[in-house]
Amino acid sequence: MTTAPSADVSAAPRSPWLAPVLRAVPALIVGLSITFIADHSALVGLIMLGAFGLATAAVLVLTDVRMRRGEPLKLLHRGLAVITGVAGLLALVVVSTTTTAGLGMLVLLIGGFAVLAGGLELVWGIRHRDRSALARDAVVIGGGTLALAVVLAFVGDPVSAVGFFGAYAVVLGVFLVIAGLSARWTAQPKEHTAS
Repeated sequence: MTTAPSADVSAAPRSPWLAPVLRAVPALIVGLSITFIADHSALVGLIMLGAFGLATAAVLVLTDVRMRRGEPLKLLHRGLAVITGVAGLLALVVVSTTTTAGLGMLVLLIGGFAVLAGGLELVWGIRHRDRSALARDAVVIGGGTLALAVVLAFVGDPVSAVGFFGAYAVVLGVFLVIAGLSARWTAQPKEHTAS
């Protein structure tokens, strides 16, 4: 009976540092792809949003399953998985059902994702600032994602909209890597002193 609880404790991750690092991967791939693709049409933007949304949702679900019960980050990951997954799916549905994807649809889908995901992450970060090492980072990411929605409201062409989405994805990816590695490095001394 005493071995089962210790096995559960050792199997559970001590710090959720890997979750932001894995979440950065789809953002960096999509952001760098947009940077090096010459075509910044609304169609390409929707394809990139679809890839970003579905890949990010898959990573969020995977990391949610691997986190220990009671980890505050689980709730955020579940909400973001739904938002990014639906945004990605809708973008790919639009791509597959229309031959001419316009700026309006692109801005609507990216902007809708940015408002919902940014709002969720910002509120979660504020509410969990005393309970999670990643709460401060969530506030910054939430604010940055909401800023993307504001910027897109003033965009008048698909090239700018896709470019801003690509820039957002790169900045998000780099920030998530830094946040994850910082959480790992700050958690290491606590783990050594506890053992």
